[in-house]
Amino acid sequence: MNFFQLQNKLFYAKKDNADYLDPEGEQAFVPFLFNRWLSFYNDNMSLFTNETLNRFSTIFEDKQRTYRMYYYLIPRLKWKKISYIKKIKKEKDEEENLELIAKNKNISARELKQYIKDYE
Repeated sequence: MNFFQLQNKLFYAKKDNADYLDPEGEQAFVPFLFNRWLSFYNDNMSLFTNETLNRFSTIFEDKQRTYRMYYYLIPRLKWKKISYIKKIKKEKDEEENLELIAKNKNISARELKQYIKDYE
């Protein structure tokens, strides 16, 4: 049982006698990943995840009990596509801009960075 099968079992298809994990599912169950996925589901779920699951998921020492907590606390959800938004790396863009400015002014990028640092 992989992450996505567990996700379907835990959030979308809540059926009777599904509140336990088989040995394969126990290896695939990583609470951090489920918390992260829930935080992308919608704003209310991110608040719920931060206030309850992140706080109380460390109470139990075994994955079976943690899984049961998730199973009974999280209501059945409608399936929806989660669009993951990547963080835009500004450092690369700034670095390229500094190199262009330095080339335009006929100085090295290191000198330009030093001028900026001294100016701030």
